[in-house]
This record gives sequence, structure tokens and C-alpha cells, in this order.
Amino acid sequence: MRDHDERFVSRWIYRAAVVLALFTGFGNMPLYGRYYIGDLPLLAWSGDFLVNVKVHYVAGAILLAMGVYYLITYFRGYARRQLTAMGRIRALLLALTLLSGVVMALKNLPGVFFPMNLLVSMNFLHMSAGVFFMLATLGALVMRAKWLRWAR
Repeated sequence: MRDHDERFVSRWIYRAAVVLALFTGFGNMPLYGRYYIGDLPLLAWSGDFLVNVKVHYVAGAILLAMGVYYLITYFRGYARRQLTAMGRIRALLLALTLLSGVVMALKNLPGVFFPMNLLVSMNFLHMSAGVFFMLATLGALVMRAKWLRWAR
């Protein structure tokens, strides 16, 4: 595949994972069963909490894998690009969302126990960082702000 094709596929995988993570994140609160969104055609799965959580985990895993890949290529200097100010803000918010999500997923493993204060803090951090990431992404779309710019 050519470089342009790889970036095109990568962008669409990222966009789909972000939309799925945000959609299922709101569905985990459980809004979709309460407001009958799960009754809409093709969205019955969103009313099922366990399916919603699994899709949320898959979307989060895709974002985490892409984040690690781009972090490695960024620091290796492969792309010869720099993060813009909006890119740094979104990267920080996405990192906070992903890291707090990993902690919250680890609590579901057998034998893993965290203090309740930490779990409550991680829950609020995860939700607020996710909402601020969504708002920053919408702002970047409106302002046409890019993640990266070519280094001089």
C-alpha cells in the first residue's frame, strides 16, 4: 500500500474508533435504554449494557494501539512532523482518557483491587477527559486545526 493509502485507512480507523468510543461511552451511563435509542433500527445492541461495554473496550483498544504506534513513530522522527497546539491538547486529553480507561478496565480482572477513592477519581477523570476530548475535537473540526505540521 502506498503511504497516502495507509494514512487514509489509518484516519478512517481512528475516526471510527473515536465515534464508537464516544457513542458507547455515553451508552454505558445507560442512556440508550432509558431514552429508547436501543429501539432504533440497527441500534438494538446499544441498549444491551454488556455488548456496549465490549464494543467500548474494542474501540478503546484500537485507539490505544494507534496511540502507541504514533507515539513511537513520532519520537523516532519517522514522520518529521510536529504536534500543533491543538494536537498537543487533543493528545493530552486522549492520553488521559485512555490511561484512566485502562485503570478502570483493570479493576474488572480477578484479584485486582483498587481503593474506592481511586476508582471514583478514575471514573470522573475518564468521563471528563472524554467529554473535553470530544469538545476539543469538535473545536478542531470547526477551526480546521490539524494534529501535525511539517517540521522546518
